[in-house]
Amino acid sequence: MRATFTQEQLEIAKTVRSLAEGERVTARAALDGGWQAPACDGPLLRDFGLLGVPEQAGGIGSDLIDLLVAVEVLGEHLVPSRFPAHAAAVQLLSGGGPLPEDVLAGERVLTPAVDASGAGAGLVRYAAQADGLAVLLPGRVGIAPVEGVVARQSVDPSVPLADVTLAEPAKVAPPGTGPWRATLVVAAELCGVAQGAIDLAAEQARTREQFGRVIGSYQGVAFQLAEAATVRKAAWDLTLYAGWAVDNGRPDAELQVHAAKAAAGRAAVFAAERCIQVHGGMGITMEADPHLFLRRALVLDALLGSGAWHRRQVGALRVAARQARP
Repeated sequence: MRATFTQEQLEIAKTVRSLAEGERVTARAALDGGWQAPACDGPLLRDFGLLGVPEQAGGIGSDLIDLLVAVEVLGEHLVPSRFPAHAAAVQLLSGGGPLPEDVLAGERVLTPAVDASGAGAGLVRYAAQADGLAVLLPGRVGIAPVEGVVARQSVDPSVPLADVTLAEPAKVAPPGTGPWRATLVVAAELCGVAQGAIDLAAEQARTREQFGRVIGSYQGVAFQLAEAATVRKAAWDLTLYAGWAVDNGRPDAELQVHAAKAAAGRAAVFAAERCIQVHGGMGITMEADPHLFLRRALVLDALLGSGAWHRRQVGALRVAARQARP
């Protein structure tokens, strides 16, 4: 595995960051006005839809890490775009052969609906705003039409949630590594949320003065930021390694995916909480932005398996590996 990003990956991050920084539709705007499609939704879906898609699914040989880099930037800026959900849906289906051209081109927007029982998918993000559902049923994946959508109140209004009723897909295929790849897309977005919260807290620490000194000079503030940065770095490195392991068919890929999702969720929630602490009394008000990161972290952490569930899977895999040793 490369220890640094390629020039192409750096360009992907730079381009997506320019789209994110120029976006006027924000997570804060959704608190009162509800979700609106950001201006960058179209370019992201149209121009970045092939990132990370395997060649056998209709891709162009792009690595999964290419996609993770783009999604991480969107999480960092809390962009309320459907692209991460669509990308996760595409990855979920990527093990089942060539995908429809309109899906790869971003003309038909999907969102993942993952359920082991087949009776329903619980809360699904952007269900009402999608053209179809990428569903994971026992031993198979496929595309199902959106039907039976009941909107629910989301703790993060910029990520609308809904209950859905699943119909049997017209065409199904084995899932392969699709569920792992989709899980890593969510993990990458969580790592971005963690970085955004740390950046916001660091700016507060650099500019806010108390007793004649910037608050970042106090250990009680500096140590919180240092710990958040350390936890986030570990989660991001683990997510990137897991992506490489999946792409290269490593035997530890499944374990690394579970570990990455658990670590990313913990990092995002922890960083958002530290951000609130660094902002002090203002941090718990609606006028300040730290709660926006906590809202997004809580929603994403619950998608495609909670952190607790993924930690249990890591434990089960480690126990099984130990028992299999001669």
